[in-house]
Amino acid sequence: MRAIVATRLGGPEVLELQEVPPPAAEPGRVLIRVHRAGVNFADLSSTLGRYAQAPPPPFIPGLEVSGHDVATGRPVFALVPSGGYAELVAADFAWSADGLDLDAAAGYALTGLTAFYALRHVGRLQPGETVLVTAAAGGVGSSAIQVARALGAGRVVAVASTPEKRARAVELGADVAVGYEDPLPGPIDVMVDTVGGDVFTRALESMAPFGRMVCIGASSGEAQRIPGVGDLRVRGVGVLPFSMGAFRARHPEQFLKTSAEGIELIRSGALRPPVGQVLPLAEAAEAHRRLGSRATTGKLLLAVG
Repeated sequence: MRAIVATRLGGPEVLELQEVPPPAAEPGRVLIRVHRAGVNFADLSSTLGRYAQAPPPPFIPGLEVSGHDVATGRPVFALVPSGGYAELVAADFAWSADGLDLDAAAGYALTGLTAFYALRHVGRLQPGETVLVTAAAGGVGSSAIQVARALGAGRVVAVASTPEKRARAVELGADVAVGYEDPLPGPIDVMVDTVGGDVFTRALESMAPFGRMVCIGASSGEAQRIPGVGDLRVRGVGVLPFSMGAFRARHPEQFLKTSAEGIELIRSGALRPPVGQVLPLAEAAEAHRRLGSRATTGKLLLAVG
C-alpha cells in the first residue's frame, strides 16, 4: 500500500511516499480503507520527536482518518495512535460515519473531541461563562468556538493572526475576535490555548477569579510559562495541561465513555469543523509546511482514496 513514512526525525523534509506492507486485520480491531487523513500539529511534533505518544522512526504519521470498514464497507471515522497517512490503517475502535460527509469526518475526531474535552471535562465550562480561544481559525480553535456555543458559553472571544482569520472566527460563532497584540477583553473564565509563549502569559492578566487555563499545545514553538503556585493562588487561577493522546492511551475505556457527548455534538451538527484545504497524500510534506507556517484556516486534510 502507499503510505507517507517519517524516515527520521526532522521537519517536512523527512516525509517520503513509499510502498509498505499493509497492517494486519487483527481480531478486535477495525481495518479501515482511508478516504481522508487529518493533519494536526501533533503530527508535526511527532516527526520532530516532541510528541510523547509517537513511535520512533521510521513510522507512518497520522492520528485521525475517515474511510470505510474493510470488513463491512460501512463509512467510519476513527482516532489511531499512528499510521493515518496511508491507504489502510487499523483502529482499536471506529465510529459510524453514516450521514456525515467523509471529508469533514476526517477532521472531527481529534480536533473536535480535543475541544470538547478541553471545555467540558478539563475547563469545566459553565453556562454563561466567557471563553477565550487562541489560534481560533485553526482546527482545534474553530472547533472550540462551536463547542463553547453548544455548551452554553455566554461570550466567546477569539484570538487570530489576520483579519481574514478573525472574520472566520466570528462566522463560526465568536462574539469578538482580536489580534495577538490587541488587548484581551476580560474577564475570562475558561481559556483554550494551543499557542503558548507570550500569548499565554498576557492572557493570565485577563483571567477571572477561579478562571481555568487549559493548555493543549504550543504552536508558537514556546511552551506556556506557568507561574509559581503562590502567584496562581493569589490570582485564584488554575492552569490545566491536557493531552488527548495521553488520555486515550492511558484510559481507553474512560475515553470511550466520556467521548459520547462530544460525538453527539458531531452527529447533531452543532460541531462542524470547517475543512480548509485538501492536499493529495503525496503532498504531505507540503501540508506540514503550510500548517507549521500558520498558512491555513480550518482543517487541513490529505486525500488518500
